[in-house]
Amino acid sequence: MKIEPDRLTMSAGRLEALGDGIFSVAMTILAIELKIPSVEGNSLKDFLHGLYETRQELFCYFISFIVLGIMWFGHRMVFEYIHRTNRYFIYLGVLFYMMVCLVPFSTRFLAANTLKWFAILMYGLNLSCCNLALYAQWIYGIKRPSLHERLLPAEVKKEANRLFLISPILYGIAIAISFYFPWISIVIYFFTPILYLLPNKLDKYLP
Repeated sequence: MKIEPDRLTMSAGRLEALGDGIFSVAMTILAIELKIPSVEGNSLKDFLHGLYETRQELFCYFISFIVLGIMWFGHRMVFEYIHRTNRYFIYLGVLFYMMVCLVPFSTRFLAANTLKWFAILMYGLNLSCCNLALYAQWIYGIKRPSLHERLLPAEVKKEANRLFLISPILYGIAIAISFYFPWISIVIYFFTPILYLLPNKLDKYLP
């Protein structure tokens, strides 16, 4: 694409760097906010009992850390095809980062109220908003050739759309079920990230 000499060129590098920093901070906060196990005695049994008492915090930490790692990878893939920005693409990015920054809060809330519908609702909405905000940024970017760095294969576009929408659908199901069977909702939250770790059609485009 030929750039007119009087136009500013807005590289996506600065926005991507901001995202990397936000992800690193959010993932670090997840660990910092973990509850320290209270070990009353000095035996292995006392230690295991103290660790057991923090099981909900550790479980929620594990899920959220993996989810944020997957989101970071999706965020990284967006910038493989989009190397220029405009103000609207940046605004969508800021919206996505705002949702990411809430993940430590919703994680801690879920850890404190693991089988309560309102905690499951808040956590699911937070993760869904993260995915949908990044999806909106992706859709906006790929529809504007002026922002592209390389040709977007049709297979990548189709598979990316599928991957972006899987988790909000599953989280929506988890939220609906939480009013009746909250433990099933937690199981859904646990297994949803695993789906993204399985091989998919994007793998052949990666080194």
